Amino acid sequence: MRYIAKSDVWSLDMLEAELRRVGARNVKEARLLKQVFCDLDEAQAKALVQAGVELCPVDQCHTHTSSTVVVPGAVTTLPDVWYLLRSYLSPPLTGAGLTVAILDSGIRKTHQSLVGKVVYEVNTTTTASSDDLLGHGTAVASVLCGGRHAAGEFSGVAPGASIINVKVFPDAPNASTEDVIQGIEAVCEMVDEARRQGCPPTHPMHPNAINLSLGVLPETDTADHPLRVACRLARQDYGLDVIASAGNDGPDANTINVPASDPEVVAVGAVETLGELAVWEKSSRGPTQEGLVKPDLVMWGVDVEAAGNTADDAWVRVSGTSFSTPMVAGLGGLVGEALRRVYGEGVSFN
Repeated sequence: MRYIAKSDVWSLDMLEAELRRVGARNVKEARLLKQVFCDLDEAQAKALVQAGVELCPVDQCHTHTSSTVVVPGAVTTLPDVWYLLRSYLSPPLTGAGLTVAILDSGIRKTHQSLVGKVVYEVNTTTTASSDDLLGHGTAVASVLCGGRHAAGEFSGVAPGASIINVKVFPDAPNASTEDVIQGIEAVCEMVDEARRQGCPPTHPMHPNAINLSLGVLPETDTADHPLRVACRLARQDYGLDVIASAGNDGPDANTINVPASDPEVVAVGAVETLGELAVWEKSSRGPTQEGLVKPDLVMWGVDVEAAGNTADDAWVRVSGTSFSTPMVAGLGGLVGEALRRVYGEGVSFN
């Protein structure tokens, strides 16, 4: 069985040595996030727990898409709203200086709305390509930063932003928490490298935020869940805003997914798009297992226009908290850009 191992007492090297001592197989580490992944049999797992090692079975993450409908061309209901919002300042805001790592199913970077937006790619899965065969990541990316600032044209919230394509779904609708945590690790490594190179936070190769339009069902939620721990460290040690979809498991209470349930993660729910301002029926509700009020924010998430993955001019209409989440990430970029104009380049995105 595949496990994630961690310890609050032992160093990572000591932990890895103990895993190898008991015969752990296929050992991999996320050094910055202080976690080790390995295969163990029942006896080995029991011995490690008795020695004080914290073990958690590798979970499955799923996307938060409720529906996808192919449409013949880009439409501009929400893009018109974003255009008006960005135009309140002169020159217009675009989200320039924001770089978001999208941990998802890959991105069709040749789509007409995404050309030139992807500055780096990481693939933590066993698939050979970072391309998007599911369509989820491409749609998320376009909602965040697709298109350009122009009246009557499709655009995401922050068309001037850059994105890092971190593929964590292996061309299937489920991803392992191991692959997601390794994706977070890769983004933290990029922050480390940007700092070493002296790159400012507005540099395209300096990630500012992580978009997680995915989650684990709340049945396994604890404060020590490895995915929550990884997100907390990304926030606390690397200054990354971690923005995650709340889930599509409403209207019942106590349905906030992991990692959106963590206090350090911005949990995003969905409301009906335009029309009556009403919470979308399927949007997950709090409180969390620890009694926290969640989600933290809500954004439109029903019948959202987005780029499709089947062709460079393909368009879809999608629903789910998956697509509310990149809107919040993009709005953070617009706010950060506006604040820098007023207070200077030292203003943090966080």
